[in-house]
Amino acid sequence: MTAQRSIYVMTLLLAFVTGQGCKTPLGELIASQDSYAWSEPTWGEAAEGLQCRLRPDKRIWQTGETPTFKIDVKNHGQRMFAFPPSHIQQICRIQFDGKWYRWPSPVMIDSAVWPLASGVQFDDIPITLHEQFGISITPGRHVVRVALVLEGVQVVSNPVGIKILAINPKN
Repeated sequence: MTAQRSIYVMTLLLAFVTGQGCKTPLGELIASQDSYAWSEPTWGEAAEGLQCRLRPDKRIWQTGETPTFKIDVKNHGQRMFAFPPSHIQQICRIQFDGKWYRWPSPVMIDSAVWPLASGVQFDDIPITLHEQFGISITPGRHVVRVALVLEGVQVVSNPVGIKILAINPKN
């Protein structure tokens, strides 16, 4: 039984190493995701009728600038959701280069709540990569996504590419 198990493991390992389990090379997958993030922003996948779209205010930022975005949220489902636009930073999670970050502590403050009913869409809600998220923003290309959680439903935006320019030393 041990010899059969060893042959099975070696076969799986050989298939993995030679790429038989996946027809698309990893480099091509990364390149396709990267090009998608740099294309015109589209809506993320729907979750219980909710969709979210992230749009950068600009694609290229100077080192030291805080990247800012606009979020659009729409509901084409049947359920109504309570949406607190003034606390968007506190209720969202931000994915930066594949790692998720959240606001350090939930802030519960009385504020206006908008009804996000079926057929309703809210546009141009500002969000920033605020330092309180704990994201280390370094020069280079980065991919950002946002996830909102409304009444227990998580809706994730499209990926968006931004570039942070390096500081050029003075000659």
